[in-house]
Amino acid sequence: MSDAQTNNNVPPPLVALAGWLLPGAGYWIIGQRVRAVTVCVTILAVFVFGILISGIRVVQAPDLSGPGSIPQRILQRPWFIGQILNGPVGLAAAYVSDQLAESPTYRNIEAKARLAEIGTLYTAIAGMLNLLTIIDSANRATHWGHV
Repeated sequence: MSDAQTNNNVPPPLVALAGWLLPGAGYWIIGQRVRAVTVCVTILAVFVFGILISGIRVVQAPDLSGPGSIPQRILQRPWFIGQILNGPVGLAAAYVSDQLAESPTYRNIEAKARLAEIGTLYTAIAGMLNLLTIIDSANRATHWGHV
């Protein structure tokens, strides 16, 4: 199957879920392999570069057990909305970051300099790019033959 053709047998919600689980997987299951690999490598590279620039602590999940409503607590760290769009990679990074925050060695280390802003931006932009690819791959699954 060429990269310009899509597979009509996959429902768009499944394509979207696959794209969230692994960037580019939505394209992969509809048969657009070259696009899938390109998207996967690019998005994961941007996310990893953000962490390499600033450290894993730039991926910080909001504290949902704190005071205030859940939307208020989420908006205390709005960049995490973009970071979580990277799927399990973003969740795993947040988990590792939280574990390091509790360790005696790294408890007091937080990324606060300009580099932290750049790293946070990279990780959030990677997630927003993944959102665009999720929407696009699900749309391509819906409109088979109109690629």
